[in-house]
Amino acid sequence: MATVRVVIGDKHVKEALAIAESKETPPGGVHIYSDIEARGLRLVVQKGRAAWVVKYKDWSKVIGFIYPKDQRPITAAGTARAMVPFVKGILDDNPKQLEPWLVARHNGLDNKKALENMRPVVTTWTLQQCADSMIEARTKATAQSPLRKASVDEIKRTMSRPEMKDLVETAAVLLKRGEVEKVRDKIEASSGISAAKKCVSNIRSILNYCCEYKSGDSGLDHKDMWWELLKTDSKIIARTRTPSIVDIVKTLQLAAYYLDHPLPGRVDGKHGVRDNVYAAMWWLILTSQRTSAGLALQKVDFYPDPRDDGFYLAAWDEEAMKGKKTHVLPIPLRVVQHMLPLIEAAQDHGSKWAFPSERGSEDHDICISRTAVRQFIVRLQGRDPLMKGKEAARDLLAEAGVLHWTPHDLRRSITAVMDDNGIPGGASAVLAHEIKLSEHLGEDALTEAQREEWAANRMAKITKLAYGGGTFLKLKKTAMTVWTNAVLDAWEAIQVPREQFLEAAE
Repeated sequence: MATVRVVIGDKHVKEALAIAESKETPPGGVHIYSDIEARGLRLVVQKGRAAWVVKYKDWSKVIGFIYPKDQRPITAAGTARAMVPFVKGILDDNPKQLEPWLVARHNGLDNKKALENMRPVVTTWTLQQCADSMIEARTKATAQSPLRKASVDEIKRTMSRPEMKDLVETAAVLLKRGEVEKVRDKIEASSGISAAKKCVSNIRSILNYCCEYKSGDSGLDHKDMWWELLKTDSKIIARTRTPSIVDIVKTLQLAAYYLDHPLPGRVDGKHGVRDNVYAAMWWLILTSQRTSAGLALQKVDFYPDPRDDGFYLAAWDEEAMKGKKTHVLPIPLRVVQHMLPLIEAAQDHGSKWAFPSERGSEDHDICISRTAVRQFIVRLQGRDPLMKGKEAARDLLAEAGVLHWTPHDLRRSITAVMDDNGIPGGASAVLAHEIKLSEHLGEDALTEAQREEWAANRMAKITKLAYGGGTFLKLKKTAMTVWTNAVLDAWEAIQVPREQFLEAAE
């Protein structure tokens, strides 16, 4: 380690920047310029890093960087030197206030204004802690207003968005309406109106819960419920995308190819799509269910229809369904024969789920993410963060003459096919729009000895639900047969020119 005592100036800043940018280790591992004018100010240069450091008493605090340039940049020695007395004063008074001061300082305020605008350091819950508390309380068996799994997942997605990073780490009592509105607008710009609306709704729910039930821990009080004024001034424009059967099977054909090929421009060598995502894509297409519900299928709830050997039955508990009503769907045998090998290929740890997540395990058994199929379609278009804007990015869908679509758009596709075939109510039956049956299929705490009996009873209950609707099940069977035959017929027809179709993808 080499230390040089100088009046740090532009010359030394340029030297430090050159060393850091070279990504080479300075002689001795660390090179330090110690400022003569501002006692304690140092410019510390390491491999790939040049930081301004204030050494004072027992503290050694980084106040900014020359390199990397995007991390709290301070490019002039005079700027760093002027910050030293403020840093020392804050450390003497309350060291916990240094970080809030640095945040304000690097957000454009001068030294004095940053000091005036510092937030008090509090010990009450952060927004993240408030969210965790609400989720824990409202997912207990004794919860008065329980949260569905889909709602929990949506809250967690909101909290994990990159735009939310500063908010989730801030004490709830220090949040300001204007700050949340800025985050809302950033989310709308990056992810759309729906995501922004969910952000606002979730934050309102979290703060309302903690204000009502955890006032002491959160510090929130009903006297100033500012979050109730949070709104979005945009409306969601109804989508009209209706992918054709041809577009759907062309996308499936691309997916089949990339089961054992990397996507264009990728250098990691990984195949473009995993077995579980490929199986999930087929399932969503053939059943047209909402992704969150459709993929949350337990293997025990997919079995031969005991009253009709031409069908299987698939069932979802009311918690999985948006309408909060149990849904039973007849699956034609042709679909079953197509899907079972795909479901088998997706298994890797004895999961209870038909479409298990690769992040799951025996101890943490979870189904595939609701966004997995949509994200794969985005990767096919070269629009994912890894490839967006890169020269090697290719829109494989566009090259195949396919317009962008998402799994949710399939619900309009099946509706169009039903209308064309004179079955206007068929889509509603398949999509669970008009389900009137409501009986919880729930699984109680079971011993191994009870599990076999439970599975048999569960199947009997599902079958009873399926046939309890009279001609309703017949309508579902007709609709599912028409829709799935249309998809599978088109799939089989397009296999003949498969090599020519995929030639552009190689």
